[in-house]
Amino acid sequence: MTSLNEEVTLLRSVPFFSSMEDGKLKLLAYTSEKQGFEDGEVVFRQGSAGGDAYFILQGAADVLTEANGHELIVAHLPQHSLFGEISAFCEVPRTATVRASGDLVALRIRKDHFLELIAETPTAALQIIRVLAERLANTTSDLTAALESRKPH
Repeated sequence: MTSLNEEVTLLRSVPFFSSMEDGKLKLLAYTSEKQGFEDGEVVFRQGSAGGDAYFILQGAADVLTEANGHELIVAHLPQHSLFGEISAFCEVPRTATVRASGDLVALRIRKDHFLELIAETPTAALQIIRVLAERLANTTSDLTAALESRKPH
C-alpha cells in the first residue's frame, strides 16, 4: 500500500493538482478513502448519482457507455488517472460506467474536499478547465470519426 507522502507525490502527477501546495495535497490525501475493487467490479454506474472523484493508486479501469442494452468501452484509465470529477463539478448523474480492469486500488476523494481545494487554488481551476476542454475536443473528434466510418462510400 501507499503512504500519505507517496499519495501526495502521485496526486501531484495529475495535471489538476500539479500546481497545488504540498500541504493542501496532503490534506486531500489524508481526508480521502482508499478503496479496493476486484477485476470486473463496478466502481460506479452510468446514470447513478455521483459526486466523489477517484484517483487510481494501483491498477487500471475501463470507462464504458451503455445504450440499448450494450456496453461500449470508450476509454482505458491507467494507473495514476483521475476520474469521476465531472459529477463533482456539475452535480449531474455519472456520464459513464467505470469498471476495474484487473485489481484496482483507488483513492476516493470526497466531493466537498475536492471542490474546496479547487476553490482555494485558482491555478488548479484553470488547469481543470484546460483538461476538460481537451477531453471534450477528443471526444468530439472520436465521435465525428466514428460517424464518418459508418457512412457508405
